[in-house]
Amino acid sequence: MISSKYIYILSLILIFGIVQVSYSQIRPNVDTITDKQIEAFLKEAQSKGFSEAQMEAAALANGYSSTDIAKIRERINRLKTNTAEIKSGSANVPNSTAPDKVAREQIGEVAERTSIAVSDKQEVGKKLETFGSKVFNNKNLTFEPNLRLPTPKNYLLGPDDELKIDITGYAYQHYDTRVSPEGTIKIESLAPIYVNGNTIEQAKTKIIERLKTLFVGLKNGTLNADVTLGDVRSIKVTIVGEVVNPGTYSVSSLSSAFNALYLSGGPSTNGSFRNIQVLRNNTLIKTIDVYDFLLKGTLVDNIILNDQDVILVPVFTRKVEIDGEVKRKGIFELKDKDTFGDLLKYAGGYTEQAYTASINVNRNTTKERKIITFKPEINPNFQVQNGDHFFVGTILDRFENKVEVMGAVFRPGEFALGENIQTIKQLIQHADGLREDAYLNRGILIRKHENLDDSYISIDLGKLMKGEIADIELQREDQLVVKSITEVRQERKVDIEGAVNNPGTFAFAENMGVRDLILLAGGFTDGATSKRVEIARRLYNDESNDKSTEIIILNINKDLNPTENIPKLKAFDRVFIRNLPNYDVQQLVQIVGEVNYPGQYAIENKGERLSDLIDRAGGLRKEAFIGGAKLYRNNHIVFVDFDKALKNKNTPSNLLLENGDRIEIPKERQTVTVTGQVLNPTSVAYQPSFSFNEYIAQAGGFTDSAFVKKTFVQYANGSTDRTRSFLGIKIFPKIQPGMTIHVPPRNRIRMSPAERIALSTGFVSLSAVLLTLIRLL
Repeated sequence: MISSKYIYILSLILIFGIVQVSYSQIRPNVDTITDKQIEAFLKEAQSKGFSEAQMEAAALANGYSSTDIAKIRERINRLKTNTAEIKSGSANVPNSTAPDKVAREQIGEVAERTSIAVSDKQEVGKKLETFGSKVFNNKNLTFEPNLRLPTPKNYLLGPDDELKIDITGYAYQHYDTRVSPEGTIKIESLAPIYVNGNTIEQAKTKIIERLKTLFVGLKNGTLNADVTLGDVRSIKVTIVGEVVNPGTYSVSSLSSAFNALYLSGGPSTNGSFRNIQVLRNNTLIKTIDVYDFLLKGTLVDNIILNDQDVILVPVFTRKVEIDGEVKRKGIFELKDKDTFGDLLKYAGGYTEQAYTASINVNRNTTKERKIITFKPEINPNFQVQNGDHFFVGTILDRFENKVEVMGAVFRPGEFALGENIQTIKQLIQHADGLREDAYLNRGILIRKHENLDDSYISIDLGKLMKGEIADIELQREDQLVVKSITEVRQERKVDIEGAVNNPGTFAFAENMGVRDLILLAGGFTDGATSKRVEIARRLYNDESNDKSTEIIILNINKDLNPTENIPKLKAFDRVFIRNLPNYDVQQLVQIVGEVNYPGQYAIENKGERLSDLIDRAGGLRKEAFIGGAKLYRNNHIVFVDFDKALKNKNTPSNLLLENGDRIEIPKERQTVTVTGQVLNPTSVAYQPSFSFNEYIAQAGGFTDSAFVKKTFVQYANGSTDRTRSFLGIKIFPKIQPGMTIHVPPRNRIRMSPAERIALSTGFVSLSAVLLTLIRLL
């Protein structure tokens, strides 16, 4: 019996076909009708009221076959299940599409891990961490399930799981169905199929058997069916015992025991990492040992959880601590049968510095603590107890068979004392022998006493190596020191100074001559003379001779001809090369100002003076003010009375010229400047008839704060003069044009009111004391 919706859709197609026939007389193809067209004409079909027989008769009358009617029924089934049909074989629908959603998703909310403050730093003095405690505190190690992996074979279906059913072959059909709270799924008009607690394979078998009633092709093999897990449900898992955050957690149905433990923060301080129990329906189904994962990387015990599973973390049985020279220090949980060998394996074994001859154990007794020392090589299965503290020491920082040779041998270093090396001679031979520069008269063997004090044994290496004296047996930690010849004498050098291009100190060599040293120093300078080469040589005399240095003067060719017979140098000689007597580089002076030919001039000879330079510059111009001439030497003014120097060339004022001197000769000055503590500082025209006080009067006179006795003047040539006083009469400096009069201020000390009161009080007290003394007398 066809449903009413079938009738409506068939009516719609019939109407569509009649329209097509009336206009084009061509039977329409049902494959060209889209889902939207069917939905658009659905309401119109409902208003026609066609019966089922009328529908089929009208469709057959308009050229539709029974196959077309079957296709319409399949289209209706697809619309009911919200799926799209894919073109396949002869029964394809061109405008249909496959489901877009392919990724598996989690249904419902799952629990998140409670935040736990964990410090990466271990405070000094605190106990080591329990091995494994960080595995469930690592945010990068959550053990979250991967929803994109293939469904595990042992996965059991439950309420809210989604199943995807695909039928393929000459036709395609897809169903998305979800497991109901009763544990069943519903497919079209079929009776509910119970799949709760089944694996995917078991559910697939049941579903295909039931679908065979709808799809005949599943019976004869023309159609295939596939059942996969879609979105997964969440389950409730309870974690109890010694965990950081016990409770009930909602997790994915694909979650493992490690993921649930991570959400709870893992075992607490008292919790066991070796005996975690998973209970299902009040039955122990798995015991988890976290150390298998930490040490081997295996997740065999990390089973998939089911709804209402219980994870129990009991209290640990035994914990021991191992410290010192092991690769992984810490506190380890041991099982009942574990021994020291197992503990050492958990700790990663010994380090390369470990002392393994014996190990100390601190053990708690019923009353106190005690120390146990055992040898792990003899007793590797030493039995441990809860609370034991093992300490692996460090080997001694010394060698049991080391000897060493240092210094002038070809291969200095450390060697093994044994069959091949037992004596000093054998040690030197294994060091590839003595170097050519070895000091053979004496070697030192450093040997340690039993109390580790050093002692020195002197050796004549030359005779020992020749076999003239007995060889010496070596002992552990012996050190042989072989000095070189250069190390036992002062470093030999020679010096050269004076008129050479690169004077300095050079290494002395045997058969070294003066010419060799001059060549090493870059040769003679341009002004050097080879006629007076001086060598200063050390003398090694006794105390009765006061002479300590020998002076040798040589006359050699400047071309350093090696055929000359010149004495050889000795170590520590000092060689001096002189310049020619009158040789010197050009020295320049400068004269500017009021001369006829100002500019730079080279000093002609060492006796040239200021007046000579002025003469060479063409003499003074008529406007020159010789009284204001200045001499600058080394950037400082040198006061010179040029007037005296020009009038009398033999006067001391006529200085000898030096390199870099600068003479400035100004024009005639016609003013006198008054500055400082005057009422009107100003410049006044020079009047030969004016006195000093008249120039002060021109500036308004002294101020009240003027220090008249300290008034001074500065003349145009840079010299100064001060005011003098005799019997209270002030003698002011001589007046010259271009000078400046400076009147300094008087620095008067004024007392504050408090100071004046204190001083007055002091005077009154002193007066009272004096009056008292007078009366007593």
